[in-house]
Amino acid sequence: MALLVSIRSSISSLILAISLAAATIFPAHAAQNPPAIFVFGDSLSDVGTNNALPDGYHANHAHYGVDFPGGVATGRFTNGYNFIDGIAQHFGFEQSPPAFVPVSRGDNHVSKGVNFAHVSKGVNFASGGSGIMVECMDGTAKKCITMDKQIDNFKQVRTLLEQLLGSKYMNQLVSNSLFVFTCGSNDLNNFFDKYSCIFPFAPIDEYVANLTSAFNSQLRKLYELGGRKFAVINVPALGRIPTARALDVFNITGINFERVLNGYAQKFNKAEAAMLRELSSSTLPGMKYSIGNAYSVIMDVTNKPKKYGMKNVVDPCCGNVQFVPALPPVNITYCSPTAWLCSNRSEYAFWDNIHPTQPVIKYGGELFYSGVPPYATPINFKQLVGDDQTAPRRGASLRGVGSFEAM
Repeated sequence: MALLVSIRSSISSLILAISLAAATIFPAHAAQNPPAIFVFGDSLSDVGTNNALPDGYHANHAHYGVDFPGGVATGRFTNGYNFIDGIAQHFGFEQSPPAFVPVSRGDNHVSKGVNFAHVSKGVNFASGGSGIMVECMDGTAKKCITMDKQIDNFKQVRTLLEQLLGSKYMNQLVSNSLFVFTCGSNDLNNFFDKYSCIFPFAPIDEYVANLTSAFNSQLRKLYELGGRKFAVINVPALGRIPTARALDVFNITGINFERVLNGYAQKFNKAEAAMLRELSSSTLPGMKYSIGNAYSVIMDVTNKPKKYGMKNVVDPCCGNVQFVPALPPVNITYCSPTAWLCSNRSEYAFWDNIHPTQPVIKYGGELFYSGVPPYATPINFKQLVGDDQTAPRRGASLRGVGSFEAM
């Protein structure tokens, strides 16, 4: 009897796997929506990966998530949905794919609670604090998951899919899936921290070259693993975040830190765009890419706040950032259950000392999905996935843009 039950269970599992494979790889709107989304990067994309790290950078506490359904702090570093949620919903998903959370501290486990039905629709590997070359260690404390480890984790998921689907269907799913990246900001911030006292002599050009080369290698690894459609959200205007604004000491030192940090972001974004163009045009056959211009989005909102319904584009909605005449020169009250919380969250551009609020995220996601240059280049995310070369509508309004309701 036990044998019969086991056989029936195996047959049922096989039928389920085949059914899910067919539904996932050949969805009803295959020309418009990817079968799965795989996410790599930092806190702009993290949906709970760091929750499993005892010493990690965390956002699974109040006031994070205050505007997420149910007011739940899931590990997203904002007040509600993040960039990946918005992009996923534009493609017909309810929200971001689930975070990759290992069952144990070992390296040979696939994600806790992420079964086949989940992984066949994608996995979010992004980890707050991570970067292209960020080591993620503070002494013996593991603060985040490195990009290289995120790619290793994807290999585990790919192996699982191959075991369940077979090589043919697995390769078809992966090659048609959307690979999304948010990375580089923490690398540049760490570089700035290291050289801030001697920044005129900081080897930024050499560092950007090394950073771009490392990201090139990471993309090649994912290409070798079957990835073909790469959506890259570039580095935002780092000089406009509240922490950088608090360093406005030009009258004292003659140093414009906003210009320095924005210059770092621009240098990397330019090098990254050239690297992606070269990979796509001559190095990796069949690779396609789109760049979501987060730099322009932040500059737009902070340059013309009234146009986008914003009243405060300088201060964080949760917590506080102040310049102090000491070292370090910035006093930060991080977002926490006891931190100050603004009441008019829709009128703030920044949630905490670094991350944007949901309205800004929604605006950016809309432009990345269906916008035109400079917000999405050389094509937008919708065109990247669906080979849709029809002209997208020009511009988008921040108010009411990109509904995050479950589809």
